[in-house]
Amino acid sequence: MTVIEGDVAEYRTTMKSLRPNGAARLHMKNVRGADRMKIVSTVAQLEAHSRIYVVKKRCSEREARDMALRSAFLDLNGMDVARVVVESCDQDPKDRQVIRHALGPSPDMTYDHEPASMNNPMLALPDVHAWAWGRGGIYKDAIKHRITEIRVP
Repeated sequence: MTVIEGDVAEYRTTMKSLRPNGAARLHMKNVRGADRMKIVSTVAQLEAHSRIYVVKKRCSEREARDMALRSAFLDLNGMDVARVVVESCDQDPKDRQVIRHALGPSPDMTYDHEPASMNNPMLALPDVHAWAWGRGGIYKDAIKHRITEIRVP
């Protein structure tokens, strides 16, 4: 997901406001009912754009992740992107290896892994995009102007 640096503070505030009451963070798998469309509609208004990388090759989940991550970082490297934040998980060491291999020893951008939390509510934006895209129907229709689907061979 890409945003203009000047929009980050406003978008953080917006994403924090969308967090369900009592939740530690916004994650669409935990959102129910009418709140789903409210969140998707609000996010669809933000000038935040996502690329969803679809791996068509039959392979393991790890291979697909590597292919998508490599493609994403090669694309971002050519887009004058200054900083990339990847949501941290148990695959961070392997992810870093794939990213280093894709970008080479002296990348033009910085990249970090950060845990999902309301300390960085921006990580909820791509979650909303991906959830709406995968869910389809009215949710996908509401967000599709913010998404570019990239097929990874």
